[in-house]
Amino acid sequence: MLSGIHPQKRLGQHFLRDRSIAERIIQSMRIGCEDRILEIGAGEGVLTERLIESPARRIVAVELDTRLTGWLKRRFEQHARIEIVEADFLKLELEALFSGEQKIRAVGNIPYAITTPILFRLLDKREKVRDITVTLQKEVGERITSPPGCKAYGIPSVLFQMHSRIDVLFSIPRKAFYPVPKVDSIVLRFQFLDRPLHDVDDLSFFSRLVKTAFGQRRKMLKNTLKSLVMDEKRLQDLPFDLHQRPEELSVADFAVLSNALFRYTPRRSRGRSANPTK
Repeated sequence: MLSGIHPQKRLGQHFLRDRSIAERIIQSMRIGCEDRILEIGAGEGVLTERLIESPARRIVAVELDTRLTGWLKRRFEQHARIEIVEADFLKLELEALFSGEQKIRAVGNIPYAITTPILFRLLDKREKVRDITVTLQKEVGERITSPPGCKAYGIPSVLFQMHSRIDVLFSIPRKAFYPVPKVDSIVLRFQFLDRPLHDVDDLSFFSRLVKTAFGQRRKMLKNTLKSLVMDEKRLQDLPFDLHQRPEELSVADFAVLSNALFRYTPRRSRGRSANPTK
């Protein structure tokens, strides 16, 4: 072990050990001298040391494990551009780490058990985040990048495709990690768009629609959408075949359906937040 610290199963820790993989991840980011980097789940610092070699202006590495943060601080204490923060990323406010209007860039080998909450938190903060380069379970990556009509297509697919350009960069062999995980891994790049891929009248309602539709994905839309309108008869006026199931609708379809349905929704339940995950 690099650190002499044994991974904890309860934290879902699988340390990246292959330095060539870490180099490939960092090289793919093409980091510039003005970039501010957020590393999520620094672990033993294999990615961190490559970040320090980059021209990044500032690096903040977040790690939950007290044993590792102490070790990382000692390991990188000579480097002024990096700050090691001991915290649960899901409870951490980015505003507390980075000030100013320049967007940050996130990277990480994150615990697979909390991949989706971490990604949705970054999606919530997309106005402050330029892009994410993240190692995640292959199955999760397939769900996010899935097109309509597939079993994997669902809430993450629609919301992330609505707000970002997603690129599958490369696969990582299991043996690159310690301990060796039971699942395959891939690296994805999310580049957040300046505006949603399709125009919608209300992003909060769009999110609510998507979650409602996929909440009972085996049912036809005519049954699942009843909770969104005051008068069920209004559903007959929508420009959609509501005998379809949610996985049959593209992201563009959901945008059109959201705008059509929004006008029939009681004002008190619409919401005005631009947050797509609330």
